[in-house]
Amino acid sequence: MNARPVLGTTAAVLAGLLLVPAAPAQAHEGGGDAATNTRALRVATSGEGKAMSFVANLQYDRSGENQNGSDIEFLRLGDREYALAGTLDKGMQIINITNPREPRKVATFDCDISQGDIQVWKRDGRVLASYTADGSVGEDGAASTCGRDLDLSADDAGTVIVDLTIPSQPSSLSFLDVPRGSHNMTIHPSGRYLYNSNSDLLTSGVAPIITIYDVSRPTRPVKVQDYEIPFVPTSLGSESHDITFNASGTRAYSGALSQTLILDTTDPRNPKQVSQIVDPSINVVHQADPVTLTRKNGTKRTVLVVTDERAGAAASAECPGGGLHLFDITGAKERNPEKMGSWFIPAVQPQGGATCTSHVLRMYPKQKLMTIAWYSQGVRVLDISGLARFQGSPAEVALGDGVGMKEVGHYVMPDSDTWSFKTNKIRRDGSFFGYGNDLVRGFDVYRFNGKPIGDVPPLTPTDLKRSGDTTQTSARWVGSAVIVGPALLVAGLLRRRVRRTGGDSA
Repeated sequence: MNARPVLGTTAAVLAGLLLVPAAPAQAHEGGGDAATNTRALRVATSGEGKAMSFVANLQYDRSGENQNGSDIEFLRLGDREYALAGTLDKGMQIINITNPREPRKVATFDCDISQGDIQVWKRDGRVLASYTADGSVGEDGAASTCGRDLDLSADDAGTVIVDLTIPSQPSSLSFLDVPRGSHNMTIHPSGRYLYNSNSDLLTSGVAPIITIYDVSRPTRPVKVQDYEIPFVPTSLGSESHDITFNASGTRAYSGALSQTLILDTTDPRNPKQVSQIVDPSINVVHQADPVTLTRKNGTKRTVLVVTDERAGAAASAECPGGGLHLFDITGAKERNPEKMGSWFIPAVQPQGGATCTSHVLRMYPKQKLMTIAWYSQGVRVLDISGLARFQGSPAEVALGDGVGMKEVGHYVMPDSDTWSFKTNKIRRDGSFFGYGNDLVRGFDVYRFNGKPIGDVPPLTPTDLKRSGDTTQTSARWVGSAVIVGPALLVAGLLRRRVRRTGGDSA
């Protein structure tokens, strides 16, 4: 079924603000986002924040140029913690964050490819990661780096499976050939299957697909099928841009440019569509993540948070850009999602050409928190506890506080162009070190001061065993995939872009 929310008066007014003419969006099949903020010889070390402070910055190279940071995931081995930072052309950066105040790069998986989306999982005693090539592995000689053991040609596109069992010695295991490219890959919680999102713009007659691979033998991955998803006529595209699984692996949520899909993945080899959301108030469906919260009476509510990467992260004339759109999918509503409202950062201002729109988020349901990157408007922390009880409508719009969510922290540098912002662990008081991966700045560490958020679970003996700094979070071995997608809506007009060889993504 389609849930087709209608903009109310309040929402329409804000939509008019958000859809002032922007620079044409870029197609996403290739080199990734181009940084739109300005970098000085050195990155900024102070900015503006609320309940947050800047801790440290790490550069991926010494070029003095933009660092092209993209996705970020985490890995824990024994007493050591690592951040795995993707880039658009500088390889996977493996960073020791055991002491978050002094991040230290221990290795680079030297794979000069276009997207750098990362997933991490364990299989048969190995630590594995996927690393995506959206356009081709041949850009700037990548075929002779990450593909040196894989016999790749310059025009191959797809995903490299990487062995990270020894983080200081990453090595390639295999390559999943994806002719349409891998914008994002998502690992099923079983650790046996990868779902590919190519995020391509479509021409009529081309069936949009999610390609599924069996990676139970990581050195010999096997294609399972091309699962066809709906084609949305007169839209900017229908391909999957990003997929998130629920914790049990029985559902997948696909942000697919002009639509959002809920899939039954009880049998991950043979998904089935549960529902489809086509919401004209969302310009570019970038990511769709569920969160289940418990009300005081013990009942549960599940909300699907859909991000709008307005104009595909093109340069912005204004903020706050695309926001977060909330859908109640509790119980029977899963087949006919009900829109609860929309949320935007409290930054309504001229932007001057640097991208301003929502991007990669992560949920922490036990702490009732969410983190999100907002490109030039830096990094944000939200209290989402109110989603359990909020009763809204498609017309409800909030700036900073409302529709069941409240911004409780942020930090913005003058040169922020942050793609992803996540944390690997949260203290009982809600404080944490958060990690941003930035197109201009590279790897940033921030400290969120925190406060008790809702009902926080008590520390377990296992939590206390290490440093007293950990509560359970939703960041597990299986990372949620997130990254970007194509776009356009300039003054409300959709413009198709032709796929370019070695193009770009966002």
